[in-house]
Amino acid sequence: MLSFSEGEVTRIRREFKLVLEEQAAQVLSQRLSEDMGGLTPMPTRIVSVYFDRPGCPLAERALRSPDDCLKVRTKEYAPDVGAEGVERVVLEVKRESHGLTQKRRVWVPRAELGRVLGGGTRLLPLITGGSLSPVLAVTYQRHVYPSPRGWRVTVDRDIGYHQIAPEVAMSQFSLTSERLGPPRSREGRVVVEVKHLGQELPDWLASLNPGGVPTYSKFAEGMARVHAFVVDGVARG
Repeated sequence: MLSFSEGEVTRIRREFKLVLEEQAAQVLSQRLSEDMGGLTPMPTRIVSVYFDRPGCPLAERALRSPDDCLKVRTKEYAPDVGAEGVERVVLEVKRESHGLTQKRRVWVPRAELGRVLGGGTRLLPLITGGSLSPVLAVTYQRHVYPSPRGWRVTVDRDIGYHQIAPEVAMSQFSLTSERLGPPRSREGRVVVEVKHLGQELPDWLASLNPGGVPTYSKFAEGMARVHAFVVDGVARG
């Protein structure tokens, strides 16, 4: 089974995003499988919880400028390769700036999540202060297509946007779609991210780059759909 990379392509990279209808996504997935020698990656279910400060300044920024924003979130994977029976999440601070993405990530046992978010770690100094609260949960199914040439493509389907209560987000038990309940909104399209380290992409893949088209943000989209969050009177996702 293919596992998620924790290397440089995860921590700092360039990326572009596509939003495709299912038929187009299937064609792309087939081309990616062919590039991997005919292998088809196993899907992984992901639950991501986004956090924000009072007044939701991070959400506002994500809606105003999805290509220049900061996100604080947890992620849980099923299956979680390497968990060794520990209920855990990966806590992540993600900075996106005009096609360049930087991440700092740390695996945290669920029992310690509240302490860490309250400033109990120096690994993620941007979250120090203890005023972060969960505002949105997102569920989706992901296929990852890695390349030994320094790029990878993720394909996300069945995206659901959920309300999230603090006691659920901070629980000692892993989050699942069943625990969250039905989503408030579903995304019928497929979200594709092409991630690389600056190396030249294959022509067929580079040609998919939409250029200056506004990027898709699950955080911004979910806040607009679940909370009717607006900026300057307009909901943007």
